[in-house]
Amino acid sequence: MRIDTLPQYTKLPSNHISNCTVIVVDVLRASTSIITAVQNGAQQIVPTADAGEAAAVVGRLGLRDCVLAGERGGEKLSGFDIGNSPSEFSKSLVGGKTVVISTTNGTVAIHGLSSAKTLLIGGMINKTAIAKKALELKNDVLIVCAGTDGNVSADDICAAGAIADAIVNNSDETVDLTDFTRVSIALYKDLHDERFDLSKTRHFSRLVELGFEKDTELCFEEDVTDVVPVYANGIITLFR
Repeated sequence: MRIDTLPQYTKLPSNHISNCTVIVVDVLRASTSIITAVQNGAQQIVPTADAGEAAAVVGRLGLRDCVLAGERGGEKLSGFDIGNSPSEFSKSLVGGKTVVISTTNGTVAIHGLSSAKTLLIGGMINKTAIAKKALELKNDVLIVCAGTDGNVSADDICAAGAIADAIVNNSDETVDLTDFTRVSIALYKDLHDERFDLSKTRHFSRLVELGFEKDTELCFEEDVTDVVPVYANGIITLFR
């Protein structure tokens, strides 16, 4: 097995990912919120690339059966039910519902990578579960960091490193790591051992300034759940 890591989302040719297990990571906060929604019983999640599309989907499906979630620049979109804080995706709100979500970075990346053989949603809270699922699938793995506004985001790289490290630790065979995968693992270990201060980085500090410090704590809790969401045919569900 080979693990490659992209430091930020970019459009990839279909033949580059059609035989891969792709793991999308937008740890602060879309992937963490999606994992939380699935854990709390959302029937399905429909990620959309823009807010207008999200509203249109809800219009087709009906307000009663949907929760409309989304943000731009970290802040809840006007007229939406909730923003993009994992704590908002509670069992009482999303249980049995369709969650339609549009975010600045994460849902765009999910859409753009839909031609992957298997597309999983990963974060710190499910790092070991998703690592084990990737090993079960026996394909080469591509971890894609969503990034922030088209730029590299250290938080995503740390989470990608955590997932890659978990794959290595749970594999019975030698895993081939690309150079950037090794860099991401090293950054994760520096974070884990408190040699790297993530709070100084751009996206992390921006969320704290907006009042989402609790979110940053929730998103970096490790192995909280064994839920692994999978994206196929336009929707995200629990990978069984």
